[in-house]
Order: sequence, then C-alpha cells, then structure tokens
Amino acid sequence: MEAAKAYYEQHWTLCAPRPATMLDRPVGQWLSNLRRPGALDGHPEWKTALEAVDEHWDPAWPAEWQRHYAALRELLTDEEDHSDVLPGFTVHGMDVGKWLSKQRQHTVWAGLMDGQRELLEAVRVVPLPQEQAEPAKSPKAAGSAFEKGVAAPGAVQGPHRLCDRPQGSCRAT
Repeated sequence: MEAAKAYYEQHWTLCAPRPATMLDRPVGQWLSNLRRPGALDGHPEWKTALEAVDEHWDPAWPAEWQRHYAALRELLTDEEDHSDVLPGFTVHGMDVGKWLSKQRQHTVWAGLMDGQRELLEAVRVVPLPQEQAEPAKSPKAAGSAFEKGVAAPGAVQGPHRLCDRPQGSCRAT
C-alpha cells in the first residue's frame, strides 16, 4: 500500500499502467490485479484503503482515460481556464492537450459515461460549441503533388543545376 500511496503522490491517480513501479514494487501490476472482478472479496479493508487514496482507483471506464484526466485535473487546479493545454502539451509522457481536444468533440463527449462528463465538468471542461465541433476541412485541389509544387508561390522557375561540378560537366533540367 505504501508503494501505491507513493505512486499517487507522483502521478495523481492509482490507475497506474501495468509496468509501473514505485519503491521497487510492481505497483501497476498489483493494482491491475486488484481491479479484477472478485479480487477484493476477501479484503474489504484494501478496497477502503485504496478508495481513501484515490476514489477513482477502479473506474468504470478505461484506466488510461483516468490517467489523462488526473494529469489534466492537476494542471487545471489553479488555472482559470484550459486554453493553454493545447495538443502537444505532455505530462508523464501523455499528450494531455491532444486528449483534452478529443474529449471536447461532440461525438466523443456524447460517448462518455456520465461519471466521465461529471469529472470533466468539475474542472470546467465542456464540449466545444457546435460550430467548432469538427475541424474545418480544407478543399481538395486538383492535380498531382508535382503540379501543386510547381504552382506554389516562390517555386523555382527556369533551369537549375543538379550538381556542384563545373558548368560543362553537369546537366541542366
């Protein structure tokens, strides 16, 4: 249990990935085993102790989702809004910004469990306004990649050299 508490202090969740270790103990595998149905039937005191550390140690949704949420929650603890948590913002190797952006999409938001939406709303995360729900798609321009490159502003015009040898020994295109 001490390893679980130490893990929580560093990662803000007990939804540790299976290979996670803390205090030289395989805390991730241990917690994963305890999440299995019936694993705590003979040890109600363990369940109580784990819930005292992290009430969401055994969520009804994927543990990976809970890890991302815990990182986001800690980022937003003292923040007014989440506008600075953009895709590419990572915590403990997780792209929390990309995850947040995805959660706010209407199709993803609608698929979340009530408890997940409640957790997000508790840290002031709401779905994107309807007009921002889907990213704008750029129109497809006709033509091959070569034609697009030639037509690009600033494209090199006229013959150019393919080598750095004296003029007579290189061929021009």
